[in-house]
Amino acid sequence: MKNYAVWFLCASVSLLPAAGLAAARPATPPAAPPAAAPAPSLPPLTESDSTFSENVSALNAFEITISKMATTEAKRRKVQEFATRSVKLHTANETALSAIALKHGLTLHKEMSPDEEEVAAQLKTETGAKFERDYLDLQAQAASDALAMFQNEAESASDPELKTYASTTADTLQTLLNDSLKLGAAKPSR
Repeated sequence: MKNYAVWFLCASVSLLPAAGLAAARPATPPAAPPAAAPAPSLPPLTESDSTFSENVSALNAFEITISKMATTEAKRRKVQEFATRSVKLHTANETALSAIALKHGLTLHKEMSPDEEEVAAQLKTETGAKFERDYLDLQAQAASDALAMFQNEAESASDPELKTYASTTADTLQTLLNDSLKLGAAKPSR
């Protein structure tokens, strides 16, 4: 380590212009080039794992969108708190999923499906108790549907990290489902 420091110091000094030593100014670092996506470090995901990842990414976008609406539109403080927690959980969920997908060379699109966009647009037109009821019902149904998908992926995923992610997230979805029901959501249909 000591030799490296001496070498670095000598190399640095030899690069300084002789005239500039008296009035040395801090150098402005050059702008960093835009970061390219890292090269995949693992083989591509299977088709079913890729489909799962894309579907979950779209679902996260939907959940984040409607929950952000609920943080300001819901009248009850407990529903606003639930929505805030949902935004945080789904954002963290998306970050973790994106990191796994990138290791396999898959970039997730993070966009809602057209059906989800339509539902979110409809919810945006609602207010008061109707907004809260529909928001909580959507949360319960989405958590119920996603729970089955995550449980299946936790059993069948070919990638061990994706399998662990699905299992852990299934537990979180179960908690969200239970909490939305406690707040008054209708029991989801299967």
